[in-house]
Amino acid sequence: MSEVRPQLLITLVHGTWPRGFFPRLFRFKQWVRGLLGRRQPWEPPPFWFEEDSPFLTRLSTELHDIPHKITRLLWTGENSIRIRDETAQVLAKQLSAEHAEHPQATQLIIAHSHGGNIALRALHLLHQPDGSRLCEADGPPPLVVTLATPFIEAHHADFGDEPSWVRAAVFIALWTPPWVLAKSLFPMDEFGKPLLIAGAVTLVFGGFSWWHGFSKRATRRRQNHVEVLRTATRLGEILSAQAQRLLIIRAIDDEASLGLAFGTIVNSFITRAIRYIRWIIFGPISAILLSVFVIRYFKLSFEDVDMLKKQDWYEGAIQAACSALILFLFGLLSVARSAHGRELARSPMECQINTQSAPDAKGLSEIITLVRHTYVKELRHGIYDHEDCAKTISVWVRSRLCALPTR
Repeated sequence: MSEVRPQLLITLVHGTWPRGFFPRLFRFKQWVRGLLGRRQPWEPPPFWFEEDSPFLTRLSTELHDIPHKITRLLWTGENSIRIRDETAQVLAKQLSAEHAEHPQATQLIIAHSHGGNIALRALHLLHQPDGSRLCEADGPPPLVVTLATPFIEAHHADFGDEPSWVRAAVFIALWTPPWVLAKSLFPMDEFGKPLLIAGAVTLVFGGFSWWHGFSKRATRRRQNHVEVLRTATRLGEILSAQAQRLLIIRAIDDEASLGLAFGTIVNSFITRAIRYIRWIIFGPISAILLSVFVIRYFKLSFEDVDMLKKQDWYEGAIQAACSALILFLFGLLSVARSAHGRELARSPMECQINTQSAPDAKGLSEIITLVRHTYVKELRHGIYDHEDCAKTISVWVRSRLCALPTR
């Protein structure tokens, strides 16, 4: 009896953290489960891409009359642009080898979350118009279904002087605490020791700051970093032939998209906040307001020695507090940017992040938004658990294969 050749070759690509935030704990549970030799009744069902999962069971039922074979591309699931790019290269080679083995079969990629970025990145690597493609792709592009994918691309952007102001504010925030500490530890004497110490610190720190933030070498380094990120996230131009083989399934109020949008808002807000806070450290307005506050609160005059000491103390305290606030906000800024990929935490300010629920494409096949009309405990990002997800994929695949849907 001859083996039935699959007409549809399905590759599953999971997204970020497919087994939760603690994958090592999950592996330990799997090891214990293997020792027991059976699944306990209180254990949750398998993940969507694993065998016998509810999603794959429904999908196999919908495609029962179409010979198909399901494989899985398992990767680390780290929130890393570099890891996703490397996984895309692996997927491109796997698709090329699969097409060479089954040239008559249709390839289908079902990718969830950032797995969709991996899938489109792999197609870009397979069908680049120049000679830099990783492997041969003489056949038609695979069918691609993305589930709740936030499509991300990094680009170079010109924000004027804003990045320079933010860097200057951070450098001032780093320099202010040593200056305040030097004034408190070394009282002013006839030799001007605090001024000499502060001058030396300013020369050393200022020179390092200029070299690290404002020199031509630093500018070239930032441009190269942005170019690396842009290349690693490039999805390419999706033309009509490829766009007709792309199905985008998304959900309303998807948690991942909301999280990335929140990170973008925080990024914009903190960038502007740092620019304004920097004026408090050495701004003339703050000095005037501080003097008025000390005079009115302590009922002193400018000729009073205590007034000058109190003003100096309050000025140092305000400078240190503002410096701590700037550094705290800069840390939040790095965390907000890392939501799109951990490499973006230390990316230059000139790196612009584009996040969309659908990629730029000409003649896109379909964009379908699945809506839940009943309350369920699952997150909307787990759109593969939607009761109509598998059926939607089946109907669309049949339309691409020119097959009639089953009753």
